Amino acid sequence: MTPPAGDQEMSEGKASEGTWGLPLLAVVPTVCLTALTDPSTVWYVIAWVFWGLSAVLLAVGWTEVVRRGARGATGWTTCAIAHGVIGWQLVHLLT
Repeated sequence: MTPPAGDQEMSEGKASEGTWGLPLLAVVPTVCLTALTDPSTVWYVIAWVFWGLSAVLLAVGWTEVVRRGARGATGWTTCAIAHGVIGWQLVHLLT
């Protein structure tokens, strides 16, 4: 069953799981660097740069949610995963 045309138009601009997928992709190198290796100072700097990029992308995602709303439960699940991974990585980088 397809939604009426009006509902489809309203949901097209809303934030979905793709909104939170990009910050997760940006933090993957950071997680790999710090979890799988014993990084040097240069690697920690690179890890912080990727973490910062991911944090900026999360802020952009929240801007989309505030402006247009969220589309569904899968978007919120991906949002929770993204925030959890980035929070875990922040704790890992600070310790």
